[in-house]
Amino acid sequence: RFTYDKTSKKRPAWIWVENLPKDAMFLSTRINNKIQHYRTYLSSETPLFLPTTYTRKEMRKFYDKYAPLYTKGVAARNSLASEFLLQKIKLAKEEKILDVGAGSGISALPLVKKRYTNITLLDYSKKMLAIARKNKKLKACKFLQQDITKMKLKETYGLIFSVFSFASNSYFEEKEMPKLWRNIASHLKPRGMFMLMVYDFEPPKQ
Repeated sequence: RFTYDKTSKKRPAWIWVENLPKDAMFLSTRINNKIQHYRTYLSSETPLFLPTTYTRKEMRKFYDKYAPLYTKGVAARNSLASEFLLQKIKLAKEEKILDVGAGSGISALPLVKKRYTNITLLDYSKKMLAIARKNKKLKACKFLQQDITKMKLKETYGLIFSVFSFASNSYFEEKEMPKLWRNIASHLKPRGMFMLMVYDFEPPKQ
């Protein structure tokens, strides 16, 4: 049994295949007389496949489909990472804070627990943000659906942070990064902080 994204003309942005072996990570299929290759992403135990040469638009659709499973799949890892990253934050409780690539809001919870009151969650997946909105602990937060690479907000922030949204070139191409760093910097207040939990991206040089 399988289902797939039907909103894309060229190829499905995702394919869900049931009853595969648990260690199945790759999938090849013929679409419009062309072989297309797919692979699991985020968890090999979830039978949801993304094109190996995906576009950012396909990734967004993938996350919309994956959203109901996301919190269960990454909650433990992301919670520990955000606790570690934000444990020594000392800001005024009303300071404006922006979580970029916020997903379902897991990473903002340590700040909510510390009673910060002006937190904005930004993500490009509508359904991921819908899950965050349902979390009662995040009811005081603001929610924005935007692509980080095109982020253009009227606000500036004392803290911008991200947990694993800059984790690897899975999300951004290396050539995009200088422009992206400058865009993020433009949304910081003077002496504002930009904090990341990442895997392998080089941090901005300045």
